[in-house]
Amino acid sequence: MQKYRAIIYIVVIAGITFGSAITANDIFTTYYEASGYLETPHYARTVSFCKQLDSASQYVKYIEFGITPQGRKLPLLILDKSGSFERPVDGRLVLYITACIHPGESDGKDAGLMLIRDFVRDDKFSRLLDSIVVLFIPIFNVDGHERFGPYNRINQNGPAEMGFRTTAQGYNLNRDFLKADTPEMRAWLRVFNEWLPDFIVDCHVTDGADYQYVITYGIETHENMAEPVRSWITDRFLPTIDKRMELNGFPIVPYVITRDYEHITHGLLGLIWSPRYSTGYGAVQNRPALLVETHMLKDYRTRVTGTYTILAELLELLTEQKNVLSAAVAAADSAVAVSLPGSHYILNYKRTTDTTDIIEFKGYDVTTQPSDISGSEWVIWGTEPTVYNVPYLNTFRHADSALIPWAYIVPPEWTDEIGLLEAHGVEIKYLAETQMIEIGSYRFHDIEWAKEPWEGRHRLNFSMEESRETREFPVGSAVVITNQRTNQIVAHLLEPKAPDSFIRWGFFNTIYSQKEYFESYVMERIAREMLDESPELRIEFDSLLAADTVFASSPRQRLTFFYERSPYWDQTVKLYPVGRIMQPCRIALSSEHPF
Repeated sequence: MQKYRAIIYIVVIAGITFGSAITANDIFTTYYEASGYLETPHYARTVSFCKQLDSASQYVKYIEFGITPQGRKLPLLILDKSGSFERPVDGRLVLYITACIHPGESDGKDAGLMLIRDFVRDDKFSRLLDSIVVLFIPIFNVDGHERFGPYNRINQNGPAEMGFRTTAQGYNLNRDFLKADTPEMRAWLRVFNEWLPDFIVDCHVTDGADYQYVITYGIETHENMAEPVRSWITDRFLPTIDKRMELNGFPIVPYVITRDYEHITHGLLGLIWSPRYSTGYGAVQNRPALLVETHMLKDYRTRVTGTYTILAELLELLTEQKNVLSAAVAAADSAVAVSLPGSHYILNYKRTTDTTDIIEFKGYDVTTQPSDISGSEWVIWGTEPTVYNVPYLNTFRHADSALIPWAYIVPPEWTDEIGLLEAHGVEIKYLAETQMIEIGSYRFHDIEWAKEPWEGRHRLNFSMEESRETREFPVGSAVVITNQRTNQIVAHLLEPKAPDSFIRWGFFNTIYSQKEYFESYVMERIAREMLDESPELRIEFDSLLAADTVFASSPRQRLTFFYERSPYWDQTVKLYPVGRIMQPCRIALSSEHPF
């Protein structure tokens, strides 16, 4: 069995003090500390400690922001030195930290509780919190958290027991940011829209290879992140946090995905995260979102200390760069509101392999040997620290794009889809009267659902062609004008080619099915009438008979050929119900839903 290492981090831990000396009888001692840094508390203990922090400080407020499917309340701590506990209007930043989105990965919970405790008990970080309001969710996936046990994380070195990865309904919340199927995520989005944070943190523990780093990170640095936030991340944030974590004894490196698991020297892969993930969601909301990934093979105390350290350094950094970040976020919101309509927006990216950087990577020696158990190679990580210079594939090309219209219009019957747009903070207006409107839309072909469900849905592949028509839209239809900071959210949900669109996730599945049918003896008569009236149709029919033996041998397909070309055919089959209004036009709109 592999020996877990503390290596040089024991020295680091010994040099860090979290406020005054920790004693088991101190009411501000966390359960994690009292356990000898080996355990993490259950939900009830966590909530009790949060309420204790609330009672101890006028600047800390505990609230519950939602209810889980099993009836537990979602906990949120707000740290606000103004005592108003509302979205600041005085230029202070809002930092939104989420822990236990995967409850087995509890490092962020215990680190965050200690960080807020140190402010309450020792006035630590007080100067920094003059500039920042902190929203801290200690447990996001509460139901999964309470599926407690020692065997939930086979690859992880502590804590002694931990929660389970998914919710009680079986959802992975870090795949749910955009489709928001879960009540937990809908509640998270309500907090997001109420506060519109300037910076997001999502705390995790990674799986994968062995290496020296305690912390790896993810943050969007490519075109999916709007300027000037992208420049702030690459030019100011990353160089600063990298240097400070190195000085703290916790060197960091981008999130590790190996090109070839058995051979780390073959290279590491950069990522552009789609908006189903926290980092990708931050990007389409024009906010930097930092993924903190501690390394599962490090002991629990080392990992929690590393998370505490990066959160503390983040507070310092955001205080120093408050004005620059605030201006960058505001400028990105404004730019997205005006730049997308009439432009081709990139929906998806594909990694290229012809351009690579070389980065230094602090790993360990590794060997492989044939396995008589698995019948493949057994990867054996050694104990010798080894520095590799490895290729880093982090260049991407455009894959899919869409011309963004002046507005989208969604018929009122699609209430779930309209509600989800609203949940993401999209501003919606409504048709005040039924109108005929000239639109572009899409018709789908070659539709294939995944054989197995993923995250509660059968994802969809398809081809499509653009259609243009004048269509009647009923009163109450939702109109989304693309003049808002959420334009990227709108495009990713309503443009079918986007990786996490409504169509990809199967939100409109009823549009693909034929609902009315013909009797063969009736269609036999109508087909003959159609052939008599149209010589061109006879040529098309005869050509298809000659070219397609499956069609020629199927009586039903042959009659369906005529049914689809008759006035009886339902023209809405496989037609996207969402309209794309390409140019500004005169339509009667209301800010209030008419019914």
